[in-house]
Amino acid sequence: MEGELRDDKVAEFALSAMVSMIMILLFSAIVAGVALMMVEQAFMQSRTQSTDQSESLNSVPFVVVFELEELDTTGNTNDRLYIMFKLPYLSDAIPDTDMKWALMCDINDYTDPPKTGIAHTLEYSSGDFNAATDLSGSAEDDAAIDEFVQGTYYHVILQLSEPNGAGMCDLVEDMAATLVIIIENGRTTELDFYVPNGATTGYDLMS
Repeated sequence: MEGELRDDKVAEFALSAMVSMIMILLFSAIVAGVALMMVEQAFMQSRTQSTDQSESLNSVPFVVVFELEELDTTGNTNDRLYIMFKLPYLSDAIPDTDMKWALMCDINDYTDPPKTGIAHTLEYSSGDFNAATDLSGSAEDDAAIDEFVQGTYYHVILQLSEPNGAGMCDLVEDMAATLVIIIENGRTTELDFYVPNGATTGYDLMS
């Protein structure tokens, strides 16, 4: 029996539809995989940032005592400040060199001659807390400790000729200044203080 060979249009359409469906499914699977990978990466970065931020927020220096250690009336060579502090919320120990300070002094410069006006000059001194010790130490020993731990009391004497003798902040009577304590990747504490006339060693700068 002879028959006529003819193209089966229905079969061609079904085959094309099946191939298209397979391609769509494969493409969808690839897109879903990429999207899942992106979401997972985003959550991992978010978790890392959250951990880092939490550790940074925990690095809060709490100053207990802030006093005038020495006032040099002829310059800043021997100007020194005394600080007792602790880090009550630390989750991990931090190197003592990661804790830094900067002192900003508002100097009243009289024009001369004649002394009819006042110009304000902002001077800076800075350094780190490498010289800090626990309370049994001298408060000025670079080799005493290497890190700060949670809850321990420390003290340090800040030399205002720092860094390396180039510090410009010169404490004098009747002047205002600001001490900023910075922890690397952490928090900042700012202490505004005033040195009155007649201030001597031991004067409480937090009063």
